[in-house]
This record gives sequence, structure tokens and C-alpha cells, in this order.
Amino acid sequence: MSKTGGAAESLTLGHETVAVLEMDATYIVHDTSYLYVACTDQRVRVISREDWQIKAVLGETSSEPLSVHVDDEHIYATCEKRVYVWKKETWGMLGWFELSYQAISSTLRGDYLYVGAKDGRLVAIKKDTHETSSWQLHKTDITTLWSDDHHICTGTKKSEPIIWTHKENDQPKEIHPIDQKIKGAIVTGNEDFIIAGVSSDAIYVFDRIEWKVSKTFSADNSDPLTSLWANQHFIVASINSNHLAVWDIKRNIFIGKVKVNGFKANWIDADGPNVFIASSDGLVIVELLLNELSLDLTTPEAHDLGVSLLKTSPYDVLEEVLKLRTKGDKLVQNEEYLDAVTAFEKALQLLIDNTSVLNEVPEERQKMMNEINARLGTALLKTKISEIQELNERIEQISDELDLTGRTICDDEEVDKLWEEAARAIKESRVLTEAQAGNILSYQLSFVTDNLENDLEDAREKMDQYREKINQALALTHSIESEWRWMERRRTSLSDRKSFLEGAISQLEDRLEDAEEDDEEEVQNIISTAIADHKKVLDQISRILSASEEQDELQATLDSREEALDAISGLLSVMPKKRMAMLQMKNPEEQKLELERLISAIQQALQTARKHKLKEEIIQLQNEMNGINALYDDIIGKIEDDSKEEVKKKASTKKK
Repeated sequence: MSKTGGAAESLTLGHETVAVLEMDATYIVHDTSYLYVACTDQRVRVISREDWQIKAVLGETSSEPLSVHVDDEHIYATCEKRVYVWKKETWGMLGWFELSYQAISSTLRGDYLYVGAKDGRLVAIKKDTHETSSWQLHKTDITTLWSDDHHICTGTKKSEPIIWTHKENDQPKEIHPIDQKIKGAIVTGNEDFIIAGVSSDAIYVFDRIEWKVSKTFSADNSDPLTSLWANQHFIVASINSNHLAVWDIKRNIFIGKVKVNGFKANWIDADGPNVFIASSDGLVIVELLLNELSLDLTTPEAHDLGVSLLKTSPYDVLEEVLKLRTKGDKLVQNEEYLDAVTAFEKALQLLIDNTSVLNEVPEERQKMMNEINARLGTALLKTKISEIQELNERIEQISDELDLTGRTICDDEEVDKLWEEAARAIKESRVLTEAQAGNILSYQLSFVTDNLENDLEDAREKMDQYREKINQALALTHSIESEWRWMERRRTSLSDRKSFLEGAISQLEDRLEDAEEDDEEEVQNIISTAIADHKKVLDQISRILSASEEQDELQATLDSREEALDAISGLLSVMPKKRMAMLQMKNPEEQKLELERLISAIQQALQTARKHKLKEEIIQLQNEMNGINALYDDIIGKIEDDSKEEVKKKASTKKK
């Protein structure tokens, strides 16, 4: 971890005021054409970057806009209870959507607008559908919020910021709490770092691999911060004392600070040499100057201004180049190739920036240029070879895991990111090989790149097969689960459900046997879990049905032989009378109901007769049952005929 305190020697940071617009501004964001400013009068002002004049005024909103965000087509303003949406260029309001929780902060990344709300809730709103999800991440209001396509960082005034991952439709998962005691920090970030700070004497830079502090920046005071902006090259902080402070991330130096008199920043944004300051006293656009030259915050060339600006003698230049060359050579020997590339690039840039001075020694300049270019080419090739080999090891590890265990310990997001890194590295290697074709290392790079490409294709194929097996197993379990839920909604009988579960378990056990033969551990886990869940329900249903059948049998039979004979005799005696009464009924449905009652009584009598081995009574009861069943079939047939006739009548009436 590095800590920087003093400003870079012989560098003077200054500024010029480009424009000042009167408004009470709280938040600002930009695109290539406009600035978008949230104002306390419940409006959003659009400022042209061509002439710094107001192009449009959007609003009025329901309350003061807390923040403004833009994508390619739309403008979003987050208020306490609503998010408003306007169309770019036409400036027409498309509408708004209500928030269930009071907003405190917000950020826009990719397909989602994230809102930090009161009581520690994070709200995710999908831009195209306005579908909303929310989660309780903290106990108090989320006052700072930053995100990119992979991570979210949230913080409150009473707790340290926390890093989360968020996949669509899933609750954010905590990766790492920031391990510094920086409660109430302001947070921002870039693709390499997460940056957090409370005051200008302690701004922490966290790497995005181990989530540990890699750098700590400080200025020459400890005033509170009001806003932070950062890209890959620079950090700009607005300080409570009306100052802007600038640090160079790559060179780990404090460049300096400038005072913007009369304007205390509520929020800042930056692009190129300009810093945009939203303050209660107005919107201020300033241009940063380094040694009276424009300091472009978005270009890496700005990093070497501190070196190139100071050289006035060809001997100074060549001596500095030699130092950088020696440094680069040592780094190559230590296999620190990436740092060596940086050293050689700085040396080359120094030669280019001081061309006019070196015209006094043209031969030495050209010789040094050729040497540095050759060394830079070698360092670039070794850097890329090392990167390719490291990627190949990671890909081979995944491939071996799939071969040995049928699964990988990496999640899908990690694997997809690795595929992307490898594909990008292969593409970059092809370009570098062509550019450095005269260097013997280019052929080694070509060889290791070919190996990586082959291994990547092989690993992707294995991964696709693995995912296909997982998806098939999940599809099978989900299909069975869906059909089971359908049976429950339709209120099918327990016996039907039991039969279904027995069939489903048999089907799953067959698939489990196949998975065990193929050593598919992940598939086994999925199928085994499903079998266990279904068996648990099947056992419950089986116990319920068994208890019910035993009770029915007890209720249907009589314990005493004499009681049984009396009951059966009574039933046989009244059967002719019951049958005659049924035949005299005019309504077939009533006849059907009466027959079903008689059938139920005869079935109980048969069970009782069989229990007590009453042979004659069994024969008589069976004869009665046969007769009743015949009548029942006739009645059912009549009901069906009547139903068909009714349908024909209705059809005939419609035609008329």
C-alpha cells in the first residue's frame, strides 16, 4: 500500500473559469453534447457544451431532484418518491414511476437504475419494463451508492461501505466490507479500483481482486469531502473549503489543489480538461491547467507531463531516458514485465515530447529511440506471453475439473469472464505478433496463443456440455415440480397424487442411475435433492391413505356375526321396495343418486359377509349388485342421450 502526501515537485496546478451559470445546483452529469443539472427549484437544466448556454429546462418534478442520470436515449431524475424520465433531444417527459421507499441516492448502470433508500433498502428498477425489486442491505439510510456492470458499492453515514454483486432477479450478495473505519464515506470507482473517502487527508483506493487498500491519497489538509470523481488516470475531489484537489492514480502523486472562490461544490463531474461544479451559488465550468498547459483528465499522456515539461537540455533528456531504460531492464530481469513496459513507454514519450531539444543531438536521439522501441517490443511480448500462459493455466484447471469431477468450482459469471479475457487476449496477441514480427519472441507468442485458442475451444465445449447436462436435470425437476403444482391446484385426489409421485420418483431414479454411471456429481446432487423432496411428500400421502383405508374398513364391517346376519337380511328384504321406488322416479339424476346409495350399501354388506364367511348371503348380495349395476348403466346411458338431445336443440335454435 502506498501513501502520498506532498505535491509533485515543480508542478503547478491552476485553473481558468470557463463559464458560470446562475442556478442552485445539487447534482450534475454529462454526455458528449450536454450537461444535465439537478436544481433545487424542482427542475433539471440541460446545458449545451458548445456555448455553455441553457438548451432546455425539464420539470417541474414533485420534489427537489436528488440526482440525474443519462443513457443513450433518456434522462432520469431521481426524487424522493418518484423517478422521472425524459426523451433526449425532444426534451419531452415520457412519464415517471413511483417509489415504494423514499430515495436518498441513486446511480444508473446498464439495464438498471439503482436507488439507495431510507432505512437501508436498495431498490433496483429495470429501465425497459420498470420492474422493481428491493432488498434490506443496511440498517440506516443508504447515503452513497456506486455501481458498474459487475458490482455495487453502498454506504451509510453510520457504517463502512460494502461491496456487492448483483445478478438479475437475485438478491445482492456481499463480497467484502471495506476494511477501513471510514463511516459516512463518499464512494466512486473505475474498472480497476473502488475509491472511498471522508476527508482530503485520507482517500482510500481498493483493488478489485482482493478488495484491499492498494493506495491511500492525501492532500495538505483534512477538510471534509463533498464529492469524488475518478477515472483510470486521475482522482478529483471537491473539498469543503471551496477547493478542488487532483491526484494521479498511476504515478501515486498528489498533483495539487485549486480554490474556486465563492463556489462550494455539492457535486462534481469531469471530462477532458474541464471540471463541472454544481453548487448552491451556480454552475461553474473550470479548465484545469498544469504548468499553464491544459490538463486533459481523460488521456494517459497527461501522466508524463510532470517529467517532460521539466527538461530543457538534451543532456537532461537523454540522462532521464537512460535512467528509465536501466529501470526497465531491471524490471525485465525480475520478470516484472508490465512495469517494464511502463518504464519504456515513459522513456519513449520523453524522447517524443522533447524532440525540439534533441534536434541538437539527432544521431543519439535516433539511436536511443531505436533501442527503447526494441526493448519496449520485447517487454510487450513477454508481458503478453506471461498473460497468455496464466490464462491458459486457469482454463486448463477448469477443463481438468470438468474431466475429473464433471463440474467446476467456478460460478458461471467467473467462467464467462475468463472466456472473455482469453478471447480478448488472443485478439490482442495476434495484433502484437504482427506488429513485432521481427522479434523472435513474436513466434513464441504465436505458439502459446495457438495453444490457448485450442484449449479455450476445448474447455468451452466441455463447459457447454456440462451446462447442458445441468440444464437438462433442472428442466426435468422443474417439469415434474410444475406438473405437481398443477395437480395440487386442480385438487386431485390423494391416490392420484400418490401415483404421480411414484412415477416421478421412478423417472428421477433412472436419471440418477445414468448420472452415477457418468460421474456427473452436480447432476446427482440436483436429482437426489428432488427425489428426497418427493419421497418425503409421498411418505406423508401414503400414511394418510393407509390410515383412511383402515378406518373405512372398520366402519364398513360389523364385528358380531349375528349383527351382520340381521343387517344383511334387512337390506335384502327392502331391496325390491327400494328398486321399485327408484324406477318410479322421473328425474334420471335422482335415479342415479339413489342407485349410487344402494351400490354403496351392498358393497358394505359384501365386505361384512366376506368377513364372517356368510356364503349364501354373499351369493344373494352379488346377484343384487349385478342387477343394480345393470340399472345404473341404463340410467347413465339415458342421461347421456338426454344431454346430446339438448345440445342438438340449442344448435337448432341458434340456426333459426
